[in-house]
Amino acid sequence: MVPKVYIGVEWFGIEEIVKSYRVPPECGAQVTFTGIPRSAPEDGDVVELHYEAYPEMAIKEMDKIREETIERFGVKEVFIHHRIGTLKVGEPSFLVVVYGGHRDETFKACRYAVDETKKRAPIWKKEVFKDGRGEWVKGA
Repeated sequence: MVPKVYIGVEWFGIEEIVKSYRVPPECGAQVTFTGIPRSAPEDGDVVELHYEAYPEMAIKEMDKIREETIERFGVKEVFIHHRIGTLKVGEPSFLVVVYGGHRDETFKACRYAVDETKKRAPIWKKEVFKDGRGEWVKGA
């Protein structure tokens, strides 16, 4: 069974969520956000990210965000997953999947869950650059 809220090294991915979740008949929308480490000249040629977290607190906060999202936007279900450890550019690190009745509230709910997780969950990332130096990134 795929957890609704998860933090760890494993990657379930959208395919596993879709396979595991029985979509209620009143759902007409599924919105997904996948965060992927990137490298761009303005970022200093990042080659990998190191994610660390306080897992117990992160799970608690992400669970609150999930519940708030469902209540606030009236969507049916929300999955929030974040990986920790070292991830190369291009490897998925953050996933939010929202199921709702209509696209409008489902898009809004997904954006809310992404933004609030970035703001509130105790998850930190260190960018590692092509030249080998690393730098911790300030949170949202």
